[in-house]
Amino acid sequence: MNVEGKKFISPLLCFDIYSEYYRKLLEQLRKDADVRQVKSILKGKIGDSIEDLIQLETYDALVITDPYQNIVWVSDGFQEMTGYPKKHVLGKRPSFLQGPRTSKVSRQQIRNGLEQDRHFAGSILNYRKNGESYLCQIKIVPIYDSKSVLVNFLALEKELLVA
Repeated sequence: MNVEGKKFISPLLCFDIYSEYYRKLLEQLRKDADVRQVKSILKGKIGDSIEDLIQLETYDALVITDPYQNIVWVSDGFQEMTGYPKKHVLGKRPSFLQGPRTSKVSRQQIRNGLEQDRHFAGSILNYRKNGESYLCQIKIVPIYDSKSVLVNFLALEKELLVA
């Protein structure tokens, strides 16, 4: 209704359509760049399933660790989500993001999954550089070489907005 209380039809603005297309285009470009960087870090040895996972999942950040869970690479989205620059996190374990209110049960579930070299999906309370907490959905997948030896873990992380 307009200000006079009369019904009227409001056409969909061209900008609405364009902005949605532009948002999807930027997201696809970011994912393509992430795939290229992951391939570079892993020396091109990622299977189609890992590439598909990156392309199909919704995430804010990617984290690659070595088999001992030391961070070897993070995507640009990691700094946007956590406030930590890449150079600050390399060599650290992702657990440095956890804090006093992080669930011990969540920590143990992640630890169990990693120790058994298997996939993990769940959520955990993490902390940004400024001390602010945020709920993070994590999907962790082990990455194996051609001889089935564990070489890395890849984590896809998405901030969950609490209502």
